[in-house]
Amino acid sequence: MPRFPKEVIIVSLCLCLLPGVAAGGGVEQVAQGNLGGRLDRYLTGIEPFGFSGAVLVARDGQVVLNKGYGLAIRSEGIENTSETVFGTGSITKQFTAAAIMKLEMLGKLDTADGIGKYLDGVPQDKTGITLHHLLTHTAGVVPSVGDDYAAAHRDETVKKILAAPLESAPGERFQYSNAGYTLLAAVVEIVSGQPYEEFLNEHLFKPAGMRFTGYRLPDWDEKVVAHWYVGGTDNGTPLEKDYPYWNLIGNGGILSTTGDMYKWHLALAGDDILSAEAKAELYTPELNDYACGWDVLDTEHGTVIQHDGGSTLGNAAELRRYIDAGIVTIVFCNADGEKVLFDGVRDKIERIVFGGDVWTPPAPVSLAPADLAKFAGVYDLDFGGTFTVSQESGGLRIMAAGHGAMNVLAFPEYEDPALLHNDLDERSWLLFDAALRGDYTLFRAELGDEERADAFRRAIERRLAKHKDGTGEIQRVDVFGTLPGRDRDEVVTLVALRGEEGGEVVFRLHWRDGEVAGMSPAEGTEPVSLHLAPLSQTRFAGYDIGWAKGVTVDFEVDSHNSVRSLTIATAGGDISAVRR
Repeated sequence: MPRFPKEVIIVSLCLCLLPGVAAGGGVEQVAQGNLGGRLDRYLTGIEPFGFSGAVLVARDGQVVLNKGYGLAIRSEGIENTSETVFGTGSITKQFTAAAIMKLEMLGKLDTADGIGKYLDGVPQDKTGITLHHLLTHTAGVVPSVGDDYAAAHRDETVKKILAAPLESAPGERFQYSNAGYTLLAAVVEIVSGQPYEEFLNEHLFKPAGMRFTGYRLPDWDEKVVAHWYVGGTDNGTPLEKDYPYWNLIGNGGILSTTGDMYKWHLALAGDDILSAEAKAELYTPELNDYACGWDVLDTEHGTVIQHDGGSTLGNAAELRRYIDAGIVTIVFCNADGEKVLFDGVRDKIERIVFGGDVWTPPAPVSLAPADLAKFAGVYDLDFGGTFTVSQESGGLRIMAAGHGAMNVLAFPEYEDPALLHNDLDERSWLLFDAALRGDYTLFRAELGDEERADAFRRAIERRLAKHKDGTGEIQRVDVFGTLPGRDRDEVVTLVALRGEEGGEVVFRLHWRDGEVAGMSPAEGTEPVSLHLAPLSQTRFAGYDIGWAKGVTVDFEVDSHNSVRSLTIATAGGDISAVRR
C-alpha cells in the first residue's frame, strides 16, 4: 500500500473567463509564505490571459494559498472565491469506488463477485464480469450509452449497458468506461437499499465533514455555483438541468468546493471511513496503471495517485496525490477547461510546488478603447498567411490564418516557424486518407503494432458512425495544422474529416520525436489566436494559457497615428506583417 507521509495539499479550482477580470470578495482568502506568494504571483499573472478560479495549497496541514481569481458568474459580476462550488467531473468515480469498498467493509458484497449476483438480466457474454473488472475498467463494457443530461432511469440504463456488445472479453484489456461506473452506482443502490447520493452522503461525505459535495442534497443556496463557459458561451450550471440522470450518476457530475476536497483527502489519509485493507485494494493498479477509480503512476516525484475529468460544456477537473513527496493537487476548471487545465496550468503549479521557475507574462497596462481600436485590421505575411487583429475587453486579439501564420504564434521559439511541421501535416493527411478507404497499412507501419492500429481503426470507425447523420459520407481529409501538445516533447496535428452534409469529425494525432504517440477526439478546429495585453502604447504581450507560451507584438505607427505593420519576435528573428 502507498505511504502517506506529511502532507502538502494543493487544491485548485479554476474558471477561465474574459481577460482583465480581477479577484476578491468577502470570503477569507489566504496567500502566505514563499510558496503561497509564488503561486499567487503566477496565477495573478496569467489571469488577464484567461485564467480564473480558486486555488488552495497546504503544506504540513498549513494552508498557504486559498484564494479566488476572476468571476464565477460573468453576467452578474460575481467573484470566484475559495468557497465557490465547481464540478468534479470524473473525479466522481473515486467516490463510487469508495462506496463499493465501504459496502465490502460492511460485509454486503465482495468485489470478486460476478455482477449477476446483484444485477438482473445479465446476459451470458457478461456473466464473467466482476465488480473488480468494473472498478478497474477491464470489464469490456461500452464506454457510454447516452448523453450525460439525457433523461435516463436506472433500470433502463442498466439494461441498455448489458444489452450492448462487449468491446473485449472481461479482464482482457483496459477500456475506460463511464457505463461501467454507472453499473457500480446501481449496485450501490441495490445492495445498500439507499439512493446513490444518499449513501455517499451518509457513509462518505458527512463523516469527512463535507457539507457541500453532491448532486442535489447540499444546500447550494449557501454557496455560489460557478457557471461553465466555452469561449463566450455561458452553459450555466448543472443545477439548471434536469439532473442527475443515469448516464451520469456514478461516473461524473458531482459538485464540490476546495475546502470539501481538502477534507476528502484528509479522510482518505486516515482509516475512519475506509480501512487500510480497503484502501490497499482501492489503490492497487491493474491494466494501464488504473486501480479502482484512480490512476497509480510512477513519476519523477515518486508514486502519484490521480484522476481527472471534464466535459464539452467547459468544465474540467483533476485530483493528484503525490504520495512519496507528500503533495496533493486538485484542479477544477470551468471554461475551456481541458485546454487550460491539462495543457498548461496544472504543470506550472506542479513546477512551482517542487521549487521550479515558471515564466509569467509581464504585467499589462491599461489603454482606453479608442487607443486600442486603431490596431484592428488584417496584416499579410510575405510568405503567405495573415493575422487578423480585433479589439476585445482589456486589449486585442490576434488570429492566424494559414499554416505559416499559425506556426508563428504557436512556435515562436523555433528559428523558422513558417515551414515547421510540414512533414507531420503531410503524413497525417496520408494516414487518414488511406483510412477512409479502409486501408490501415500506413497506420500499422507508423505504429509498428497491429493491436494499436486495430484500436485506432475501431476508434475512427466508431466516431464516424456516431456522427454520420450530421456529416453524411466523408468526402475529404483536411489537415488544419500542427500545434503544441500537453507535454514539451509533444505536438498535435488536427485532422478534419469533412462530409457531404457540411459537418466534420476532427481527430488529434499526437506526435513525439516524429512518431505517432496517440490519437484523441477533438470537438472542432478553432482558429489559432491569442489575447494581446498592452505593455505600452504600441507593444503588446500575447500568451496562450494552455501552451504556456508567449509572444511580443510591436505595432509600427506613423506620424499620422496610422498603423502600418506588426512585428513578432521569434528565435530566428523578427517576422513582420504589413497591414492591408
